Amino acid sequence: MYNARILAPLLLAGLGFRQADPANTDEPQLPPALLAPEGAVALQDVHPLLTLRNIRQTAPEMSAAKFLEHLQAALTASATKVLQAFSDRKKLTAAARTVLSETQLTGASGEYRHKIIKAGRFVGLALRPDTGSPDVGVSITAVGTQLTEPNPDFRLYLYHSSDTVDPVQVIELPRRDKVFWEWTAQRIELPTGYSGGEFYLGYFEDDLLGQAIRLDQDFTRRPCQSCGQHYLLYDKWAPLLAVRAFSAAQLPEGQGAWADVVSYYTDSNFGLNLRIQVACELTDFLGRHAGAFASAVQLQAAVDFLNGMAFTTRQNGTAYQVPAQALLELKNTATGTPGLLARLDAALQALDVDLSGLAAPCLPCEQKPGAVRFKAA
Repeated sequence: MYNARILAPLLLAGLGFRQADPANTDEPQLPPALLAPEGAVALQDVHPLLTLRNIRQTAPEMSAAKFLEHLQAALTASATKVLQAFSDRKKLTAAARTVLSETQLTGASGEYRHKIIKAGRFVGLALRPDTGSPDVGVSITAVGTQLTEPNPDFRLYLYHSSDTVDPVQVIELPRRDKVFWEWTAQRIELPTGYSGGEFYLGYFEDDLLGQAIRLDQDFTRRPCQSCGQHYLLYDKWAPLLAVRAFSAAQLPEGQGAWADVVSYYTDSNFGLNLRIQVACELTDFLGRHAGAFASAVQLQAAVDFLNGMAFTTRQNGTAYQVPAQALLELKNTATGTPGLLARLDAALQALDVDLSGLAAPCLPCEQKPGAVRFKAA
């Protein structure tokens, strides 16, 4: 998988428009984010029809401020389309090639009599991914809680040991049930950009109504085979993720470190259980090769803007003249040479990123030469 919201701005770094002439009232002044870098080819130079006036007069009617937002959204959509086309062609749509399908930490439940006495701490589960590659990421897909009382304002915090101030994420997780496990589908990505360290997923006991119910299980050791089927779950996730229950009397202050305040437990889960998934995470890898996408993204943006002109529903002078020209230029020009659609297809076919540096589980499957396929008669 990859995060298009992170990658799209990287792919758009060299793309933009030439600033409008201040004397031309038909073309709005653009903010820096929409301008082509100095020395780069502006979108107006990709095709003569791609003037800001033509784009604005054929786009849905809107204010100048909304039009600028429209331009930014259109460029982002173009970058996302190129990413998707590349992913499809390279068979990366196992973009989320899954290394470990959704698996629960444990199938056991805590006993009601094992209620945890609150002591004003930050408590939860410490998670240390051990996938062996930055291209393989761990995600939480669901969170389970076992509490004595409903907690409509329950909130989880995800910290990383490298940051003693700001959480990576804050998760609102209203709890409506009590005593038994309550599961909520909630995707929480453990970012792959950190160099080592561990994540702390937990809650503040002072915020908790009632108490958490403790499960007496050591997540650092394989459950015995005579203790039910829980060891089967452990065998799936343990090679990829280290899990320990923890508590911190207070969050680190000043120059302090998490190691100074955290204590670990082998007989508790602090009322938390997780479902996890491990899959290929290609955001960093593709981000390092963003420059290879520049030509394709530029042509995709040109095609998308011309397509908007060709099928405009506006009624004005420009909207009467431009659509037929735009449609002609998309398919093939008046001289019979390939149009922008053909040029875009060629650019997408030529788009190549060396995947040899990817972790082995993330490489697309290629049929071996001479391989025989069997099927029913």
